[in-house]
Amino acid sequence: MEYLFPSFIDSYIDELAAKGRKDSTIRRYMYDLNDFSYWLHKARSTTEEINWKSITKEELELFFHDLMEVRKYNVRTIRRIHSVLRQVYQYRKTLGQSELSPMSEIEPPELSSGPLVESDWLRYQEQSQLLTCLSSTNGLSNQQLDVFHFYKERNEFIVRLFLNYGLTLHEVQQLSMKDIKFERNELYIQDDNRVIVLDEKHKQLAYSYFKTIPEPVRPRFYSEDPLIVSFDFKRKTFHWSYEEDQPKRMSMIAIQKMVRMEVKRAQLRKGISAQTLRNTFILATLLNGKTSEELVQRIGYTTPLSMNRYLSTIQSITDEQKQRLLAASV
Repeated sequence: MEYLFPSFIDSYIDELAAKGRKDSTIRRYMYDLNDFSYWLHKARSTTEEINWKSITKEELELFFHDLMEVRKYNVRTIRRIHSVLRQVYQYRKTLGQSELSPMSEIEPPELSSGPLVESDWLRYQEQSQLLTCLSSTNGLSNQQLDVFHFYKERNEFIVRLFLNYGLTLHEVQQLSMKDIKFERNELYIQDDNRVIVLDEKHKQLAYSYFKTIPEPVRPRFYSEDPLIVSFDFKRKTFHWSYEEDQPKRMSMIAIQKMVRMEVKRAQLRKGISAQTLRNTFILATLLNGKTSEELVQRIGYTTPLSMNRYLSTIQSITDEQKQRLLAASV
Protein backbone atom coordinates (compact mmCIF):
# COMPACT_ATOMS: atom_id res chain seq x y z
CA MET A 1 0.00 0.00 0.00
CA GLU A 2 2.37 2.69 -1.21
CA TYR A 3 1.58 5.64 -3.47
CA LEU A 4 3.47 8.68 -4.65
CA PHE A 5 3.85 11.37 -2.01
CA PRO A 6 4.30 15.05 -2.82
CA SER A 7 7.97 15.97 -2.44
CA PHE A 8 7.27 18.21 0.56
CA ILE A 9 6.38 15.18 2.71
CA ASP A 10 10.06 14.20 2.87
CA SER A 11 10.93 17.67 4.15
CA TYR A 12 8.15 17.46 6.71
CA ILE A 13 9.35 14.09 7.99
CA ASP A 14 12.93 15.42 8.17
CA GLU A 15 11.68 18.31 10.28
CA LEU A 16 9.91 15.91 12.65
CA ALA A 17 13.18 13.98 13.06
CA ALA A 18 15.09 17.24 13.67
CA LYS A 19 12.62 18.08 16.43
CA GLY A 20 13.51 14.85 18.17
CA ARG A 21 10.35 12.88 17.48
CA LYS A 22 10.73 9.18 18.23
CA ASP A 23 11.24 6.76 15.36
CA SER A 24 7.99 5.01 16.33
CA THR A 25 6.11 8.32 16.09
CA ILE A 26 7.57 9.08 12.66
CA ARG A 27 6.64 5.59 11.44
CA ARG A 28 3.09 6.18 12.69
CA TYR A 29 2.92 9.49 10.82
CA MET A 30 4.22 7.84 7.65
CA TYR A 31 1.69 5.02 7.94
CA ASP A 32 -1.22 7.46 8.37
CA LEU A 33 -0.05 9.68 5.50
CA ASN A 34 0.49 6.66 3.26
CA ASP A 35 -2.97 5.36 4.15
CA PHE A 36 -4.53 8.71 3.25
CA SER A 37 -2.56 8.85 -0.02
CA TYR A 38 -3.71 5.32 -0.91
CA TRP A 39 -7.34 6.23 -0.20
CA LEU A 40 -7.06 9.44 -2.24
CA HIS A 41 -5.65 7.66 -5.28
CA LYS A 42 -8.35 5.02 -5.05
CA ALA A 43 -11.10 7.62 -4.63
CA ARG A 44 -9.88 9.51 -7.70
CA SER A 45 -9.24 6.29 -9.62
CA THR A 46 -5.69 7.28 -10.56
CA THR A 47 -2.13 6.06 -10.00
CA GLU A 48 -0.61 9.39 -11.04
CA GLU A 49 0.93 11.77 -8.52
CA ILE A 50 -1.71 14.06 -7.00
CA ASN A 51 -1.17 17.72 -6.22
CA TRP A 52 -2.35 18.01 -2.61
CA LYS A 53 -3.37 21.62 -3.22
CA SER A 54 -6.28 20.19 -5.22
CA ILE A 55 -7.70 18.18 -2.29
CA THR A 56 -11.20 19.37 -1.47
CA LYS A 57 -13.17 19.55 1.74
CA GLU A 58 -15.60 17.00 0.32
CA GLU A 59 -12.77 14.51 -0.25
CA LEU A 60 -11.51 14.95 3.30
CA GLU A 61 -15.03 14.49 4.68
CA LEU A 62 -15.39 11.29 2.65
CA PHE A 63 -12.05 10.03 3.97
CA PHE A 64 -13.10 10.49 7.59
CA HIS A 65 -16.51 9.03 6.78
CA ASP A 66 -14.70 5.97 5.42
CA LEU A 67 -12.62 5.65 8.61
CA MET A 68 -15.71 5.84 10.79
CA GLU A 69 -18.45 4.06 8.86
CA VAL A 70 -16.58 1.57 6.67
CA ARG A 71 -13.45 0.67 8.60
CA LYS A 72 -15.16 1.19 11.96
CA TYR A 73 -12.06 2.84 13.49
CA ASN A 74 -12.48 3.99 17.07
CA VAL A 75 -12.80 7.71 17.70
CA ARG A 76 -9.34 8.09 19.27
CA THR A 77 -7.68 6.59 16.18
CA ILE A 78 -9.64 8.91 13.89
CA ARG A 79 -8.71 11.90 16.03
CA ARG A 80 -5.03 10.91 15.75
CA ILE A 81 -5.23 10.69 11.95
CA HIS A 82 -7.05 14.03 11.90
CA SER A 83 -4.21 15.51 13.96
CA VAL A 84 -1.57 14.20 11.54
CA LEU A 85 -3.29 15.75 8.50
CA ARG A 86 -3.95 18.98 10.38
CA GLN A 87 -0.27 19.26 11.33
CA VAL A 88 0.81 18.75 7.70
CA TYR A 89 -1.58 21.52 6.68
CA GLN A 90 -0.20 23.85 9.37
CA TYR A 91 3.39 23.04 8.36
CA ARG A 92 2.70 23.99 4.75
CA LYS A 93 0.79 27.09 5.81
CA THR A 94 3.84 28.41 7.68
CA LEU A 95 5.70 28.16 4.36
CA GLY A 96 2.98 30.09 2.52
CA GLN A 97 1.57 27.00 0.81
CA SER A 98 -2.00 25.71 0.68
CA GLU A 99 -1.83 21.89 0.69
CA LEU A 100 -4.64 20.34 2.75
CA SER A 101 -6.06 23.81 3.50
CA PRO A 102 -9.65 22.43 3.87
CA MET A 103 -8.39 20.68 7.04
CA SER A 104 -8.96 24.04 8.75
CA GLU A 105 -12.70 23.40 8.28
CA ILE A 106 -12.73 19.73 9.31
CA GLU A 107 -13.41 19.15 12.99
CA PRO A 108 -12.31 15.90 14.67
CA PRO A 109 -15.09 13.61 15.93
CA GLU A 110 -16.11 14.06 19.54
CA LEU A 111 -14.89 11.41 21.97
CA SER A 112 -18.50 10.71 22.90
CA SER A 113 -21.15 10.96 20.17
CA GLY A 114 -24.55 12.22 21.17
CA PRO A 115 -27.90 11.46 19.50
CA LEU A 116 -28.52 12.47 15.91
CA VAL A 117 -30.47 15.66 15.27
CA GLU A 118 -33.36 16.00 12.82
CA SER A 119 -31.13 17.39 10.07
CA ASP A 120 -29.32 14.02 10.11
CA TRP A 121 -32.28 12.21 8.52
CA LEU A 122 -35.00 12.89 5.94
CA ARG A 123 -38.59 13.79 6.70
CA TYR A 124 -41.31 12.21 4.57
CA GLN A 125 -41.81 15.40 2.56
CA GLU A 126 -38.09 15.62 1.80
CA GLN A 127 -37.89 11.96 0.78
CA SER A 128 -40.93 12.27 -1.49
CA GLN A 129 -39.56 15.44 -3.04
CA LEU A 130 -36.19 13.83 -3.75
CA LEU A 131 -37.61 10.64 -5.27
CA THR A 132 -40.06 12.60 -7.43
CA CYS A 133 -37.30 14.85 -8.71
CA LEU A 134 -35.00 11.94 -9.54
CA SER A 135 -37.31 10.83 -12.35
CA SER A 136 -38.22 14.34 -13.52
CA THR A 137 -36.35 16.76 -15.78
CA ASN A 138 -36.66 19.69 -13.38
CA GLY A 139 -33.59 21.89 -13.26
CA LEU A 140 -31.63 20.05 -15.95
CA SER A 141 -29.43 21.91 -18.43
CA ASN A 142 -29.80 21.32 -22.17
CA GLN A 143 -26.68 19.14 -22.07
CA GLN A 144 -28.12 17.04 -19.24
CA LEU A 145 -31.52 16.75 -20.93
CA ASP A 146 -29.85 15.23 -23.97
CA VAL A 147 -28.45 12.28 -21.96
CA PHE A 148 -30.73 12.12 -18.92
CA HIS A 149 -32.38 8.90 -20.11
CA PHE A 150 -29.05 7.10 -19.76
CA TYR A 151 -28.33 7.78 -16.09
CA LYS A 152 -31.77 8.62 -14.64
CA GLU A 153 -32.49 5.09 -13.39
CA ARG A 154 -28.90 4.57 -12.25
CA ASN A 155 -29.17 7.61 -9.97
CA GLU A 156 -32.52 6.53 -8.54
CA PHE A 157 -31.23 3.00 -7.91
CA ILE A 158 -28.23 4.38 -6.03
CA VAL A 159 -30.46 6.58 -3.86
CA ARG A 160 -32.77 3.62 -3.19
CA LEU A 161 -29.82 1.52 -2.02
CA PHE A 162 -29.06 4.13 0.63
CA LEU A 163 -32.61 5.02 1.58
CA ASN A 164 -34.42 1.67 1.34
CA TYR A 165 -31.65 -0.78 2.21
CA GLY A 166 -29.21 1.19 4.37
CA LEU A 167 -26.10 0.46 2.31
CA THR A 168 -22.98 2.52 2.91
CA LEU A 169 -21.31 4.67 0.27
CA HIS A 170 -18.43 2.20 0.12
CA GLU A 171 -20.74 -0.79 -0.31
CA VAL A 172 -22.64 0.81 -3.18
CA GLN A 173 -19.46 1.90 -4.95
CA GLN A 174 -17.90 -1.56 -4.68
CA LEU A 175 -20.87 -3.50 -6.13
CA SER A 176 -19.97 -5.66 -9.13
CA MET A 177 -22.11 -7.59 -11.59
CA LYS A 178 -21.37 -10.85 -9.79
CA ASP A 179 -23.04 -9.35 -6.71
CA ILE A 180 -26.48 -8.93 -8.26
CA LYS A 181 -28.74 -11.87 -9.06
CA PHE A 182 -31.60 -10.43 -11.11
CA GLU A 183 -33.38 -13.78 -11.25
CA ARG A 184 -33.51 -14.03 -7.44
CA ASN A 185 -33.87 -10.31 -6.58
CA GLU A 186 -30.69 -10.57 -4.51
CA LEU A 187 -27.76 -8.27 -3.92
CA TYR A 188 -24.62 -9.74 -2.35
CA ILE A 189 -22.47 -7.52 -0.10
CA GLN A 190 -18.91 -8.83 -0.28
CA ASP A 191 -17.48 -7.07 2.79
CA ASP A 192 -19.45 -9.17 5.27
CA ASN A 193 -21.06 -11.89 3.13
CA ARG A 194 -24.63 -10.70 3.61
CA VAL A 195 -27.49 -10.92 1.15
CA ILE A 196 -29.94 -8.06 0.49
CA VAL A 197 -33.33 -9.02 -0.95
CA LEU A 198 -34.46 -6.33 -3.37
CA ASP A 199 -38.06 -5.29 -3.76
CA GLU A 200 -39.33 -6.34 -7.20
CA LYS A 201 -39.75 -2.74 -8.37
CA HIS A 202 -36.20 -1.88 -7.28
CA LYS A 203 -34.83 -4.97 -9.06
CA GLN A 204 -36.66 -3.85 -12.19
CA LEU A 205 -35.19 -0.36 -11.75
CA ALA A 206 -31.68 -1.86 -11.58
CA TYR A 207 -32.28 -4.02 -14.65
CA SER A 208 -33.75 -1.14 -16.62
CA TYR A 209 -30.65 0.97 -15.81
CA PHE A 210 -28.41 -1.94 -16.83
CA LYS A 211 -30.17 -2.18 -20.21
CA THR A 212 -29.72 1.55 -20.89
CA ILE A 213 -25.94 1.01 -21.03
CA PRO A 214 -24.96 0.51 -24.71
CA GLU A 215 -23.85 -3.06 -25.35
CA PRO A 216 -20.21 -2.24 -26.28
CA VAL A 217 -19.63 -0.74 -22.81
CA ARG A 218 -22.22 -2.71 -20.83
CA PRO A 219 -20.95 -4.63 -17.77
CA ARG A 220 -20.98 -8.40 -18.22
CA PHE A 221 -23.26 -10.68 -16.22
CA TYR A 222 -21.70 -12.49 -13.23
CA SER A 223 -18.37 -10.72 -13.74
CA GLU A 224 -16.09 -8.39 -11.77
CA ASP A 225 -17.36 -5.52 -13.93
CA PRO A 226 -18.82 -2.71 -11.79
CA LEU A 227 -22.57 -2.50 -11.33
CA ILE A 228 -22.48 1.28 -10.82
CA VAL A 229 -20.85 2.69 -13.95
CA SER A 230 -19.50 6.20 -14.49
CA PHE A 231 -21.10 8.35 -17.20
CA ASP A 232 -19.07 10.41 -19.69
CA PHE A 233 -20.99 13.60 -20.47
CA LYS A 234 -18.54 14.68 -23.18
CA ARG A 235 -18.90 11.46 -25.18
CA LYS A 236 -22.55 11.03 -24.17
CA THR A 237 -22.09 7.43 -23.13
CA PHE A 238 -20.85 5.38 -20.20
CA HIS A 239 -17.14 5.34 -19.44
CA TRP A 240 -14.94 2.44 -20.46
CA SER A 241 -11.65 1.85 -18.64
CA TYR A 242 -9.06 0.64 -21.17
CA GLU A 243 -6.61 0.09 -18.34
CA GLU A 244 -8.99 -2.32 -16.56
CA ASP A 245 -10.65 -3.55 -19.78
CA GLN A 246 -14.09 -3.06 -18.28
CA PRO A 247 -16.65 -0.29 -17.68
CA LYS A 248 -15.33 2.41 -15.36
CA ARG A 249 -16.53 2.13 -11.79
CA MET A 250 -18.22 5.27 -10.47
CA SER A 251 -16.06 6.69 -7.67
CA MET A 252 -17.27 7.40 -4.13
CA ILE A 253 -16.65 11.08 -4.72
CA ALA A 254 -18.74 11.00 -7.90
CA ILE A 255 -21.59 9.17 -6.13
CA GLN A 256 -21.59 11.66 -3.28
CA LYS A 257 -21.50 14.54 -5.78
CA MET A 258 -24.45 13.00 -7.65
CA VAL A 259 -26.49 12.80 -4.43
CA ARG A 260 -25.64 16.41 -3.62
CA MET A 261 -26.62 17.60 -7.11
CA GLU A 262 -29.92 15.68 -7.03
CA VAL A 263 -30.66 17.15 -3.61
CA LYS A 264 -30.03 20.62 -5.02
CA ARG A 265 -32.18 19.88 -8.06
CA ALA A 266 -34.99 18.80 -5.72
CA GLN A 267 -34.59 22.17 -3.92
CA LEU A 268 -33.88 20.52 -0.58
CA ARG A 269 -31.68 21.83 2.19
CA LYS A 270 -27.90 21.60 1.97
CA GLY A 271 -26.07 18.88 3.86
CA ILE A 272 -28.14 15.87 2.76
CA SER A 273 -25.71 13.07 1.86
CA ALA A 274 -25.57 9.31 1.41
CA GLN A 275 -25.14 9.03 5.19
CA THR A 276 -28.31 11.09 5.74
CA LEU A 277 -30.26 8.60 3.62
CA ARG A 278 -28.73 5.64 5.48
CA ASN A 279 -29.56 7.25 8.83
CA THR A 280 -33.18 7.54 7.69
CA PHE A 281 -33.32 3.84 6.89
CA ILE A 282 -31.78 2.76 10.21
CA LEU A 283 -33.98 4.96 12.40
CA ALA A 284 -37.18 4.14 10.50
CA THR A 285 -36.42 0.40 10.65
CA LEU A 286 -35.93 0.56 14.42
CA LEU A 287 -39.19 2.46 14.83
CA ASN A 288 -40.95 -0.14 12.71
CA GLY A 289 -40.16 -2.80 15.29
CA LYS A 290 -36.85 -4.33 14.31
CA THR A 291 -34.51 -5.06 17.23
CA SER A 292 -30.98 -3.70 17.19
CA GLU A 293 -29.67 -7.28 16.87
CA GLU A 294 -31.79 -7.88 13.75
CA LEU A 295 -30.69 -4.57 12.26
CA VAL A 296 -27.02 -5.29 12.97
CA GLN A 297 -27.29 -8.37 10.75
CA ARG A 298 -29.24 -6.50 8.09
CA ILE A 299 -26.87 -3.55 7.67
CA GLY A 300 -23.59 -5.29 8.43
CA TYR A 301 -22.48 -3.76 11.70
CA THR A 302 -20.06 -6.00 13.55
CA THR A 303 -21.59 -5.46 16.99
CA PRO A 304 -24.85 -4.18 18.56
CA LEU A 305 -22.73 -1.48 20.26
CA SER A 306 -22.60 0.25 16.87
CA MET A 307 -26.32 0.88 17.24
CA ASN A 308 -26.02 2.89 20.46
CA ARG A 309 -26.17 6.30 18.79
CA TYR A 310 -29.29 5.33 16.85
CA LEU A 311 -30.95 3.84 19.93
CA SER A 312 -30.24 6.98 21.95
CA THR A 313 -31.68 9.04 19.08
CA ILE A 314 -34.92 7.03 19.17
CA GLN A 315 -35.16 7.70 22.90
CA SER A 316 -34.49 11.43 22.57
CA ILE A 317 -36.78 12.48 19.69
CA THR A 318 -40.39 13.57 20.11
CA ASP A 319 -43.50 11.61 19.10
CA GLU A 320 -44.06 14.11 16.31
CA GLN A 321 -40.55 13.52 14.97
CA LYS A 322 -41.07 9.76 15.19
CA GLN A 323 -44.26 10.05 13.18
CA ARG A 324 -42.52 12.06 10.48
CA LEU A 325 -39.73 9.50 10.42
CA LEU A 326 -42.10 6.54 10.22
CA ALA A 327 -43.88 8.19 7.32
CA ALA A 328 -40.52 8.45 5.58
CA SER A 329 -40.09 4.69 5.62
CA VAL A 330 -42.92 3.90 3.21
